Amino acid sequence: MGSDKVIYVIDDEKDVCEFVKITLETRGMKVLCEYDGESGLKLIHKQKPDLVILDLKMPKMNGYEVVTALKKDPQFQDLPIIIITSLTQESKKSDEQWRKALGVNDFITKPFDPLQLAHKVDLIFKTEN
Repeated sequence: MGSDKVIYVIDDEKDVCEFVKITLETRGMKVLCEYDGESGLKLIHKQKPDLVILDLKMPKMNGYEVVTALKKDPQFQDLPIIIITSLTQESKKSDEQWRKALGVNDFITKPFDPLQLAHKVDLIFKTEN
């Protein structure tokens, strides 16, 4: 499962990128990291991945702006996106409410369990086929 899947992680916290990368590479997926929204969006335009894992609060271009840009572009409207952020820790909204509000495939509040992330990634790829 997953050996041909390419995932881009866009998060300004390098340790989070490495954590996600290790978690998913052990499952046979190729993971590339970018550390700001602008660079991440350029990478997506260069080569479309199978999934984007994205933080909301980042320099140059935040996660909201990246999601908006992708949703406006017909080429990327169907691109699966998982948001991972600590911005909503104090929020009264559930992860599910955030997921719906942003129009993304999944939403995870940091800190998160790597097995939870791996499970959510697996679910996205299962529903794709």
